[in-house]
Amino acid sequence: MIRWASTRPAVIWAFGVSLMLAGGVAFTRLPLATRTSVELPRLTVSTSWPGASAELLETYVTSPVEAAIQGVRGVRKTSSESGESGRGAAANSRITVELEPDVDVQLTRLAIHERLELLRGDFPVGVTAPQVTNYVPEDLDEQPLLQYSLAGPYTPGTLTRLADEQLKPRLTAVPGVSSVTAYGSSENGVSVSYDVQRLRQLDISPTLLAVAIAGARVVQSLGEEHRGAAVRTVVLRDQPHAYQDLERIPVRAGNGRVYPLAELASVRPEEDNQGRFSRLNGVPAVGLEITRLPGADVIQTARRVKAAMVGIQRLLPAGVTARLESDESVGLAKQLRDLVIRGSIAFAAVCLILLVTLRHAGSAALAPARSTPDNATAI
Repeated sequence: MIRWASTRPAVIWAFGVSLMLAGGVAFTRLPLATRTSVELPRLTVSTSWPGASAELLETYVTSPVEAAIQGVRGVRKTSSESGESGRGAAANSRITVELEPDVDVQLTRLAIHERLELLRGDFPVGVTAPQVTNYVPEDLDEQPLLQYSLAGPYTPGTLTRLADEQLKPRLTAVPGVSSVTAYGSSENGVSVSYDVQRLRQLDISPTLLAVAIAGARVVQSLGEEHRGAAVRTVVLRDQPHAYQDLERIPVRAGNGRVYPLAELASVRPEEDNQGRFSRLNGVPAVGLEITRLPGADVIQTARRVKAAMVGIQRLLPAGVTARLESDESVGLAKQLRDLVIRGSIAFAAVCLILLVTLRHAGSAALAPARSTPDNATAI
């Protein structure tokens, strides 16, 4: 083999150059990540009910959610835990959904989302929407790729609305981005205040107001539409998009007369900071955590997000700034540069050793060299 290669230097050169070019192309297309991406056939569904007991949460939330999930194709087993985090705090439940080994996790997750969306209208007032997440072991849990802070001279609710309406839709559309999560944010809601004496005069119970508000959002399955072999689920969705829509909700009095909610109560937007206040350099701030998709290139994804943030900054109101707080791709890029430098130094050292040992530039460039006389150095 050595004799055949030494008599055909052109072939060896062509093979070596082709191998290096193929390695370079493969290296540039290789996704770079700090940890291995693993998708296990298991999902987690989390719910909470502020101010409720674990028994109430188990009866009115956890049990219906489990029953809905068990009807999804591909679900093998479900297990749940419900408890209270403290006196007067929220009751939380955690449902672990084990799937069949060969099931498509993403499609099953979407099917569970559809079932839970149909249940939201039956949940008691105050129950947070169930969150469905992929199960990832703690040792393999991927840290947020980027962390931004959105700060400005506005209320936390305004900053939260900017993050939800301006940043999240644009950042989640960036290739490689999995999700954008806000922390330290305020929950925007609506406050409804009524006059007790006026309701008594009109013979209207405050319970009717609560029932009318609870029925303002309707999600109801109407059945299935069959078109040949295709089957589509038809779902009715109706919900208010602004607090002014709540003012027009009809409330029926005991005498049969219908009043709009605005005539019976005062409806106004309200912010709930949930006992947390976040400030940056003396002004309110909201944090954003950006995670990547499994298999996405860390460096390329971070570069795309930063480019998108430059365009988003121009759309923000005056005084609001988006500041980069942490970037996981920096450490990976540094390790990559160190690897390239060390590889170059090692390659140069090998070439130098060959040059010193063989004392011939041509032989050092093409090793092993062709056969030499007995009195010459041979490999």
